[in-house]
Order: sequence, then C-alpha cells, then structure tokens
Amino acid sequence: MSAYKIQMGSNYLQLHPQIQKRFDLSTDNHTAFIGRGVMEKIWNGNKLAVFILKLLSKSNILFPRVGENIPYEIHNYPYIDSIGREVHSMNRVFYFSNEEQRFDGTALYSTQKKRIVEYLGLDHRMVFEMGLGVEENGAIRFTSGRQFIFILGLQIPVPWFARGDIELLEWYDDEKQRFGLDLHVKSKLFGPLFGFNGWFDAEYVDFTSGILPEKFRPIRLESNE
Repeated sequence: MSAYKIQMGSNYLQLHPQIQKRFDLSTDNHTAFIGRGVMEKIWNGNKLAVFILKLLSKSNILFPRVGENIPYEIHNYPYIDSIGREVHSMNRVFYFSNEEQRFDGTALYSTQKKRIVEYLGLDHRMVFEMGLGVEENGAIRFTSGRQFIFILGLQIPVPWFARGDIELLEWYDDEKQRFGLDLHVKSKLFGPLFGFNGWFDAEYVDFTSGILPEKFRPIRLESNE
C-alpha cells in the first residue's frame, strides 16, 4: 500500500483524484510516475544561504542556481531496497541551459515513527520526518519535521533553529489538466534558503522490473530512520 495512504488514512480520500493517483506509489501496482514540465521560477536566499546550498549540492540536495522557465522532471519509482524495505525515489531534475541540477531523495513509511521519512541526496546522509495535509482544493501539503544527519554511524539531530524547514504544496489544475507545485525552504537561523514553483504533466509507466535507472540509484543506504 502507498505510504501516503498509510499515513493519511481516510484523509487521503479528500485529495483531488489526480493527486490520489499521483501518490499511489507502491510495489503492489508496479507503476512509476514521471512528471515533465517547467519551473517558472527558482530562487535562493542571501549569500550565506547560497554558501549552504553549494555545500548541499555536492550530495544532490538542493543547489545554488536560480532561473526562470527551467525544464523540469520528477521521477518516482517504487521498489524494494537492498535492506528489504519498500521505498520510492524522489528524483527531481532541473535542466539549465549549460548543466543539470538535481534534488534527490528516497522516501519510505517508517513503522517506528508512524510517518514517512525521506533520506536526502544519493548518499542518505540526511533524513527528515514528513508531515502531510489536505487543502480545500484537494491539494496535498508536505511539511518537514525533525531532521537528522548521519556521521560516523551516529544519528545526530539538527537543532530546530538551524534546520531547513521544507513546505511543498502540490495540486492538480483541472482547467489546464496538469499538476502545479510550490516549494519553500527556510531556516529560523538563516532565513529563506531556496524555492521553486511551476507545473508538470504526468506519465505513468510500467515498473514491473523494480530496477532503478542507474543515475538515480543511491550510492549509500542508511538503515536508521
């Protein structure tokens, strides 16, 4: 069953039908989601924020580039990882004119924490606990809760004032028949860090193989949640 259905329970049925279909990510249905569209605006914060984004970009966690009307893809592949957990990839690709930027993640429903957690980057050195909500128009709202980093086998909490708080709203536009999204990342200590907004079309593809494309495979797995 989809991690989103598990966490949201009956509230899942209040989502727009296309949002429900979009997040029905499970190895039970052998279907992957690929969205292709345009990020109309990508922005970042002050010089300190840019420095932080440069560091994070080395692990495919955010990036310092800004721009308008940037081609965009989101890839979600449900599969069983080598530890035996049901997970799904969250691979976001931004095609700037001279380079590709990535914002990668791997999400799963944690039975220990009773919510979805998402490992950031392909090296899984960071993880956050995900909150989910429903808006009046059937949109889904994602918020980040506690965050941790993994260093030398230790799981270290990120202080609440230093963490990058993520808020993402995703909806379906019936008139234009496409998805929209708006993401903001901010910190109590560093202020606004990063964000983007835009739209994408949907493609549902057979994923019976359960084998991730090479470019999206994590280079390290973290078992701690």
